Amino acid sequence: MTRQPDGIERRFQRLRTVVSAWEIRYNQLPDQVLSLFDASDLDSISELMREKRRLAGLISGLHEFIRRWELEGSEHSLFTSTGAYGPEE
Repeated sequence: MTRQPDGIERRFQRLRTVVSAWEIRYNQLPDQVLSLFDASDLDSISELMREKRRLAGLISGLHEFIRRWELEGSEHSLFTSTGAYGPEE
């Protein structure tokens, strides 16, 4: 019988999915900027550059959040695996 990931593991899987979507969007921006540059649409280029900076911060922040929580969370998982808070299901 395979064990389903617990709630926190599912949440972190979803967070990784969100980060992946942001990274895809981030990587698409240079091509869009080039297209807008060819069309001389400087206002839209400026908007994309703001989006790029925002995405860079979000991606970095969420990666750091996940990394820290997994490191700190793994310390707490020792309690549940030893049964300190009751038997694992």
